[in-house]
Amino acid sequence: MRFSLGNYSNAAKPTEEPEWVTSDTKRNLYQAVCKAYEHIKSEIEAGANLRLNKRKIVARDIAKAGNVHDSLLNKRRQPEIHELISQHNVALEQLWDSCAARRYATGRKLTKRQIQNESRTQAQEIERLSNLKLADALAAAIENQMVDSHKTLIVTIEHLIAENADLQHRNAELSKQLRQMMKMLNTKKEK
Repeated sequence: MRFSLGNYSNAAKPTEEPEWVTSDTKRNLYQAVCKAYEHIKSEIEAGANLRLNKRKIVARDIAKAGNVHDSLLNKRRQPEIHELISQHNVALEQLWDSCAARRYATGRKLTKRQIQNESRTQAQEIERLSNLKLADALAAAIENQMVDSHKTLIVTIEHLIAENADLQHRNAELSKQLRQMMKMLNTKKEK
């Protein structure tokens, strides 16, 4: 067998972007999501003990990495990126569960202090996640309220435009009547 570099080369194939990546912003966000996924995946496979928020892709971190504002990454504005993050988070959670099942666990029971520490840690994580959900709900409520106030402003503007047109028409009619009356008055004075 002759030596050939082609036999031993493992060139990495470039990742193909999906067809919905049509702008530089989407490309940056897509690459940031892929990079975050690979980073978290490698840490999980290495056996790192990660907290829940460190083993999931967080949209705010992706927005920072993609140099865009956090509000750009919601379901309405970037549905493809949001769906990609959701899919990767599901895959990461499955990987975490499978790696956690393979870990060696001792048969020793936890002490009371260890159980209390674990309970305290989980309670803090639950509180943090509920605060995040409340923040998302508040942001959605504010956005809905802004949309409603925008609609009422549009209706008010349309009403004022119609009223303005009516008043201009009445003004023109009154000016016409005034000219006719002035004409009549001038003709009476001349006689």
